[in-house]
Amino acid sequence: MYTTLTLKEIQETSRILYHLTQIPVICKSQQKLLFTYPDLDGMELLNLPFCPKEQPIQNNCELPAFYSEHPGFFYAGFAFENQEGLFHFLTGPCLSSQLSLKELQNVFPKLKKQNPKVLFSLLSTFSLQEPEYLCDFLSLLYALFFQVRISPGQIQETIQTEDYETIPRNTQETLFQQRENSHFHTPYSCEKKMLDSVRRGDMTHIQERLSDLNLTGKPGILSKDPLRHNQNLFISCITQITRAAIDGGVPENKAYAMSDSYIQASEQCKTVASLTPLREKAALEFTAAVAKCQKQKGSSPAIRRAMNYLFSHQHEKITLANAAAIAGLSPGRFAHLFKEETGITPIEYLNRERIETACHLLADSRYSISEISSFLTFSNESYFIRVFKKYTGTTPKKYRDSF
Repeated sequence: MYTTLTLKEIQETSRILYHLTQIPVICKSQQKLLFTYPDLDGMELLNLPFCPKEQPIQNNCELPAFYSEHPGFFYAGFAFENQEGLFHFLTGPCLSSQLSLKELQNVFPKLKKQNPKVLFSLLSTFSLQEPEYLCDFLSLLYALFFQVRISPGQIQETIQTEDYETIPRNTQETLFQQRENSHFHTPYSCEKKMLDSVRRGDMTHIQERLSDLNLTGKPGILSKDPLRHNQNLFISCITQITRAAIDGGVPENKAYAMSDSYIQASEQCKTVASLTPLREKAALEFTAAVAKCQKQKGSSPAIRRAMNYLFSHQHEKITLANAAAIAGLSPGRFAHLFKEETGITPIEYLNRERIETACHLLADSRYSISEISSFLTFSNESYFIRVFKKYTGTTPKKYRDSF
């Protein structure tokens, strides 16, 4: 595909699209990597393909080629040409399902040798996206790059899907066994009440809804191994709760990060009994996160955009000017409006979110206090400890020792 845009214009357009969609983009030439968004060390380690193997053609127009070398993620790519030469453009990777850290390292082996700071930054670029969302993104990108109108539906038709013939037969067998054994599934109404409590941030009734799930019906059988069965149920439950929390106003990046940490924790459980309190803890934390966001609903769209930006980029060095630009305001006006609507300054909000992330890392990871301080871009460990104590009333070491 030929474009009249210069490489510099392509790069600036890509930067804007990344900040709008959070879908990573990578541009290569025959010789080297030209640019990536996000612009992070180690992006070249994601070992994405150099160029599409074969671009599908529809109505004399080359469409982007989709790749999915692992069931947990996908990406798309296409070649383009301008007066400066031939280039290859890749979008993604996007996750289609939750992957553990170990799975990601198996998919991208070069990540295993990276220091924690590079690894932490790279993993923050992965986000859960539906293929339809990437098709919408590519439709917009083609319009901007090539002035060609391609509908998302046309792009989606090029994605290959598999037809599993055994599923209908297995479904009938499962229904037969349930009827024979009087093993009836937990009613959807109970699940819906629990999810509605999460969605509303209803801390008063969430515990009661969780108890109802255990008293009415039984969950489906997802594995013959009891522990694996309950871990699968846990993942299913967390996935639903995560979606409900997002519907309730929790930023997607935060909700998915919480989901990842709880799923990884469930994989470490050695007994069925240990999964129940973990599920309850997760439901309560997601509900509390929604309740917290409900209090922020009075914020203007500009300030909400800035808050989402500050949360999503808390591992980067952020300036007041960066956040103000996201809000579309001057730095002075932004600082005044942020304090007026939230009661705290932007830096106080950022530090509060960073300390909340630090609490999770201290409780659920083996990273040292020094590494966590570096991940969250505190100037030094002493300053991190001082800020941590300000917001939690204790030191990072004492906090970790309490678990």
